[in-house]
Amino acid sequence: MADESLSTAGSNSQEEGKMGALTDFLGAGEVATALGGVVTALLDKLEHAVGWCANHDTPSRTAVNTYIEEIQNSDKDPLVKAALISNARKIVKEYCNQKNIVSIAIQSVKSNAKPENIDDDWLAQFMDKARLVSAEEFQLIWGKILANECNHPGCVPRALLEILPRMDRSDAEAFTALKSVSVELGDAISPVVVYNKLSYYEQWNITFDSIMNLQALGLVAANLGDFFEGYVVSSTMSTTVNYYGKKIDLSPPNELPVGCAIYTKTGDALAKAIDATPIAGFMEEMCIPFWKKCNKMKPVFKSFEIEE
Repeated sequence: MADESLSTAGSNSQEEGKMGALTDFLGAGEVATALGGVVTALLDKLEHAVGWCANHDTPSRTAVNTYIEEIQNSDKDPLVKAALISNARKIVKEYCNQKNIVSIAIQSVKSNAKPENIDDDWLAQFMDKARLVSAEEFQLIWGKILANECNHPGCVPRALLEILPRMDRSDAEAFTALKSVSVELGDAISPVVVYNKLSYYEQWNITFDSIMNLQALGLVAANLGDFFEGYVVSSTMSTTVNYYGKKIDLSPPNELPVGCAIYTKTGDALAKAIDATPIAGFMEEMCIPFWKKCNKMKPVFKSFEIEE
């Protein structure tokens, strides 16, 4: 009977902690009501797949008030105490990194997301890498990636989880710059990089070297040669090229010339996860002249009228 009472109390405490964490993540209101089930599913998935539990209290405060304090008050050797406290602070920092990333992801999940369908091994690998991500700009990227995987389980290749830790700030800035010159065609997304105009791209922080670095990371495939005709992307889902709300219609078979660089599978997943700012006049001054030139060789556009 006593054991049953203890079990019930522990279960109630765990549920209260989960509900408290849910309120911390979502707050109150219609959005919280709409996403409550999705977030609960994500927290359950994290708990069952990798043993990660959301804490309603501030993790650092909890650690200082319990574990670290217990170590300090113990009769252990001072050197052992120092080692244990150092390790405790490291664990707390890693947990806080993970919680920040999960919090960011929750802000971007959709009401119809299916986090319960995320592969356990993928999630374990993700959380293992996420614990070491402390820079805010990279936490934002990792959070967006987790949200995308919740929204579309299986869309983020595990290779991307190995590439991201190798990226530094300049790599992230270079990739974001490339996203700012990217167009969408249905489910396809690609930068438009015109080789003989590459010097113009320097004003947008896109250079030969930055593209080569992104290729070395495995995020893009590039051929920066004079005699390369350029890559082509296609889609069976749409006949409309979209550049941040500006649209142009294609003619069948829905193939779009994009120049000398395209995203790889991992680059595509990252590009769809992050946000970038469109460049004023880019479609009119760079894309359309390039596409008109391509159109003379092989008609692909119905017209070059931009729809807002």
